[in-house]
Amino acid sequence: MLPLAMFVVMFILCYANGKTYYGTLPMWRIVLSDTAVAASCALGIGLQFKSGRFDFSGGAIMLLTAIVAGHVAQDMAGNNLGVFIILCLAISVVLSIIVALVYVYGRLPIVIATIGMALLYESITCIAFNGAGAKYVANMTLNVFSSFPLALVPLIASVVLYAFYSYGTVTGKEAQLLSNNQQSAVNIGINEKKNVFISYVYSGLIFGFATMIYATKAPHDASFTSLSTAGELFSNILPVFIGLMLAGFCGDLIGTIMGALTLSLLSYSLAAIFTAEMGSAISTVITGLFILVLNVVAGQGAGWIASIKKVFKNSSRAMA
Repeated sequence: MLPLAMFVVMFILCYANGKTYYGTLPMWRIVLSDTAVAASCALGIGLQFKSGRFDFSGGAIMLLTAIVAGHVAQDMAGNNLGVFIILCLAISVVLSIIVALVYVYGRLPIVIATIGMALLYESITCIAFNGAGAKYVANMTLNVFSSFPLALVPLIASVVLYAFYSYGTVTGKEAQLLSNNQQSAVNIGINEKKNVFISYVYSGLIFGFATMIYATKAPHDASFTSLSTAGELFSNILPVFIGLMLAGFCGDLIGTIMGALTLSLLSYSLAAIFTAEMGSAISTVITGLFILVLNVVAGQGAGWIASIKKVFKNSSRAMA
């Protein structure tokens, strides 16, 4: 319902401003491809976030993976799409495991460990391939996942992995216990170190699928400014917040995808109505207000549903 409500509101606003192409097939192709990369990245971030770990290295992992995988596949493997896919997955997993190693054996707080690794990975992007960045938009072989409908392939793979980890593995269930009460979970025999490493393998794979879209959807420069990739992180963590707010109604997985689609509809419509500079600024403000209002409504909604259930329960007892 949330994406539908956003579409209806923005449809009215766009048509009121003469933007009659809103709602057309070309618009949906763009929105769905934007949703695919946002949701895939959000699932990678959310897998750690719901386990109680706020990981700042996700954006840097995707950027470094995109640079290395793209250049190797394009310049050294003769535009080989298979090599590009394998490298995206393999490099993302390796970089994620290195983050886990630093976090576990460095005995550092997760924020310090991941910010440090993000800075390290960003510095590597400046020297990798002479700081050329990731610019494969014109490469018709590698950019097959950057547009609809093939952009949905990495998204579906990310959804399957996230669902399997969360609902089909012991590690996923243990991660929830660790996030709720770490000391109690350790006391009942859960191996936290093992849990961290396995979770980072899964999040690395999801980041790898997200990178297949991210690398070729737009050109990306090497990171010459500290924590420049944090912007990518924070823009894609918003669907995670929405997913957690809606978790009580539809589950965090569906909630995250709905959040990504809703925000993509919002961004597209604001960019259509306003100029590029003004649209970006207004989009940031409205997105923040939207998250705030949604948070309040989600909290009240949970109370309303609980009240309705209580009324029905009491009525059933009275009838019995």
